[in-house]
Amino acid sequence: MTIRPLFYLILMSTLAIILSGCETNVAKEDSREKATQLNHASQSKPNQNNTAKAVSVLEKKIADAKNRQGWDDYVLLSDQLWAQADSANQAAIEYQVWQTLKAIPPVPFLLLKEDPANSVELNDWLAFVKASRQPALSQKQTLQDIALFQPSAIFNSHLNASLQQRLTRNVSPHHIAIFLPFTGPYQKISIQIRNGIIKNQMLHSPNTILSFYNSSQPDQMADIYQTAKTNGADFFIGPVQKESIQALIDAKIPSDNIITLNENALLPQFPYHSMTEDLQITQKLCQQNFKHIAILTRNTPSNTKLAVNISKRWQQLGNQLVLQTYPAKRPNLRKALGSVINEKQSEDRKNNLQWAFKEKLFFTPRTRQDLDAIVILGNSRQIAVFRPQFDFFDLTLPVYSSSKLTPNTLHQTKPNKDLAQTIFPSFPAALKPTTLQSKFEAFGWDSLTLANQHALLAPGICLNTGMTGKLSKDGRDYDHQFSWAKYNRQGIIKPLDASAPNSK
Repeated sequence: MTIRPLFYLILMSTLAIILSGCETNVAKEDSREKATQLNHASQSKPNQNNTAKAVSVLEKKIADAKNRQGWDDYVLLSDQLWAQADSANQAAIEYQVWQTLKAIPPVPFLLLKEDPANSVELNDWLAFVKASRQPALSQKQTLQDIALFQPSAIFNSHLNASLQQRLTRNVSPHHIAIFLPFTGPYQKISIQIRNGIIKNQMLHSPNTILSFYNSSQPDQMADIYQTAKTNGADFFIGPVQKESIQALIDAKIPSDNIITLNENALLPQFPYHSMTEDLQITQKLCQQNFKHIAILTRNTPSNTKLAVNISKRWQQLGNQLVLQTYPAKRPNLRKALGSVINEKQSEDRKNNLQWAFKEKLFFTPRTRQDLDAIVILGNSRQIAVFRPQFDFFDLTLPVYSSSKLTPNTLHQTKPNKDLAQTIFPSFPAALKPTTLQSKFEAFGWDSLTLANQHALLAPGICLNTGMTGKLSKDGRDYDHQFSWAKYNRQGIIKPLDASAPNSK
């Protein structure tokens, strides 16, 4: 650490005064006045030399304290050096101390912070360093609190305000480029995503520049990216197609200012389908203290993957389950449900009794009684066929499903009584009035929210304003945590708490 020698500054100032007097008053000054000026100058030199020596001694002591990790001495000596410096060098000293203490590894830092022998000054610095390591969303408020409650700490003179200004500057990009396939099979989806982005921008970030690019051709993606960058874009949303994302990966574009809209191996991603839906469903079932469930799933890739992941998580918790699939085309839904609840075993018991008594018996299937709940995965049309069959089998099991029960058109969907009492994860945009008309508009809305506030997110920090759910970030993965909904007796979607027990 170095600071500008005070001796040099004082000497130059003194000489400037002397020379200025010489230019204007030499002819008028008598020999006694000249002698007095020279005498003052000669007396100031030893003081300046002493100051420079003291600074040099302090710098050596600070370096020694740093090398032996004597952090109390390091901070106290740095405070002394700070008191002798000008404003510019004070800021440099604050920054140097911050960088040095921030470089202490996590475990030693934690042990140091808990040491009761620390000085007040060291504890102030450690609290400041800890605050500066927080996610941006909470860091600024913590830094403001530190400035209020520790006003005498030297870092509040320059460094604290500087960090807060940096947080403010880094929150929102100025010009965002959006890559969407506006031609081809994804055209309608892209238009909905674009509409959601624009609605968000008009309401919350009207000064942000948006530029839309057609990303339908993966082989042109690298050139499109460069064009957007040349045009001034400082952040990027998209593309959607995995081939187009791979083209950007192959082009080795920077990963710190982009959010892609599909799953991939290397770039930050915010897929339309939550990557943690299986976890969220499992956690919800656990909250109800269920131990034995049945999963009935349509055998499409997405539903099968979700069912398998729920099954793995459920069994890892030591719980029991029955997993049954039904075909996507021409399914026998009654047979599929019957296989889960052991209808055949009940039928076999009836046949055995009928043979033994040699007469026809009145028969109501007696199904298994050990299930706590059933999870049915598929689209709303198929599940609407399952639900009425529960009355035939006299089933009163709670029925859960996936986010696919959220209507694509949100509030414009007619009630469906055949889905009554079905519980499922859903979008907040489906549970409250908004200007958004579809799930993909909600997805577009949230992609812009994440682009504008990506610097605020970190593990454990959520944005509660999402239209697809609470928005979060873990590493390079952006995700949303669903709200829970239930079709009430009239087949209208309501927030789960508002739909039970007496809601109509």
